Amino acid sequence: MFRKMFCLSIGLLALAGCVNRDEIYANPPQQLIDGVEQLMPSASEFVHEAQKEALLNGIPLTDAQIMVAKEMGVQQPEKVRVYYVDKLPAPTDPELLKVAKSVGYTNPNMAGYTYGYGVWIKNQYKTQRDLLPHELVHVKQAEELGLTEQTRQYLMQMYVYGYDNAPMEKEARDATAHF
Repeated sequence: MFRKMFCLSIGLLALAGCVNRDEIYANPPQQLIDGVEQLMPSASEFVHEAQKEALLNGIPLTDAQIMVAKEMGVQQPEKVRVYYVDKLPAPTDPELLKVAKSVGYTNPNMAGYTYGYGVWIKNQYKTQRDLLPHELVHVKQAEELGLTEQTRQYLMQMYVYGYDNAPMEKEARDATAHF
């Protein structure tokens, strides 16, 4: 019953184009908070494991990339590892995967993801000039909030705004517009 009510409230949120999403994000309904909290154990496990894998298999930033990281506000760019892959990770938890798909997070056209200090970039997008700076803004966000809280807020933003309009994504796009 709870899940049905949660899904219904999220569906209504998505359909209500004239709602003040900033107000909803600032004062989310309890069922939205509960729904995010219900996903947090699997979401937190997913992002921490993805960060761990990128840190183990990724490469450190070059000196030029460290300069860009500092420009994007990263405090500890020496901790960042970029992991170039053919396929980006997706949640294995069925509920989390369903949410990720519904908000466009697992779109096959995604070029990169960031989990803490671990940046995942698809090989085919290695040379996209604005991609790494964009992902480095997400590193900065994780430094400021902590990875678990960033994940919580990101989930809430996905529900309220959708991927394209999420404040964290807008911040990253705005910060890298000059690239």
